[in-house]
Amino acid sequence: MCSTATQPNVLLIRLSAIGDIVMASGLPSSIKEALPNARVTWLVEKPYAGLVQHHPFVDDILVWPKSEWKAFGKKRAYWSLFKSVWAFRRQLRDKGFTHAIDAQGLLKSAFLAYLSGANVRTGFNSKEQSQRFLTDTIDKPISNQISSEYRYLAKHMGAHSYELHIEMGVAAAQKLQGTLGALSVNDDYIVLAPFTTRPQKHWPINHWKQLITLLRQHSDISIVILGGPSDSCDAEALTFNEDDVYSLAGHVSLAESAVAVKHSYAFIGVDTGLTHMAVSFLRPTIALFGSTCPYTYTDNANTHVLYKKLVCAPCKRKPTCNRTFDCMALIRPEEVFTTVKEYL
Repeated sequence: MCSTATQPNVLLIRLSAIGDIVMASGLPSSIKEALPNARVTWLVEKPYAGLVQHHPFVDDILVWPKSEWKAFGKKRAYWSLFKSVWAFRRQLRDKGFTHAIDAQGLLKSAFLAYLSGANVRTGFNSKEQSQRFLTDTIDKPISNQISSEYRYLAKHMGAHSYELHIEMGVAAAQKLQGTLGALSVNDDYIVLAPFTTRPQKHWPINHWKQLITLLRQHSDISIVILGGPSDSCDAEALTFNEDDVYSLAGHVSLAESAVAVKHSYAFIGVDTGLTHMAVSFLRPTIALFGSTCPYTYTDNANTHVLYKKLVCAPCKRKPTCNRTFDCMALIRPEEVFTTVKEYL
């Protein structure tokens, strides 16, 4: 990607979700390396804006009005939808973007790159044929390195370095400190992240209970459980059998959860965004993978990936096990405990 005579003005598109935004967080600095003096604006969905709000290499944030467009479409209010899309197009074009980088690789994200009016639109080839809206496309690489596709995209643009950047504001840190203080959580604590979007990526709840018992038998370190509002009941159930186990699931914001991960003594989680955060924060991390292909190479020497390579794995979104999810069940609590014990 070559610089233009004017100051490069770059729209970076990675709309969601937590893990992907974490792994794409190295792109803004890489963009500025490839395009000196570039201004970088990150286009993101509203629930995830806080993850990039304090990014040291992001100059501005734009929020994609997804919920508004979706509501108009659901009501078949197509004229209202058209006007909303056209207004957002005008908002993008008023920014004068010279480059758009589609780091999502979907039809909707490539379309947003096209709406921006940028002459140079870089992104991935995809099954959705999103490349029709782009001017410069590459295939996604096959690699076991964390953030491999974003690293490859950065290299394609001419950058030689890639470093993850997730920064949370002072307000989130202070609020979390108050919450932990009210619960009498010790300064040193382990974070557990048992929950994610797909059941085939979950570790059995009884395995988590056994692991918590093993941890408590070995150490009196506090245990903090993170998750979203829909996870609160399952998370609370994990606190019943042992002392000094606390659920913050559904009680703290995404930014506060990120702070908790950053300051954890060690972290254990499934294939979810918080786990990728722990890796990027260089915390001792035990990552439990099953239906998804794991990364085995990261910049964090204290990352331990536990994965049972079954014939059916990775099945991704198409399990063939009649919901037994053997790939996760075969990761035993004793194995996880042995791995984390060296950090306690």
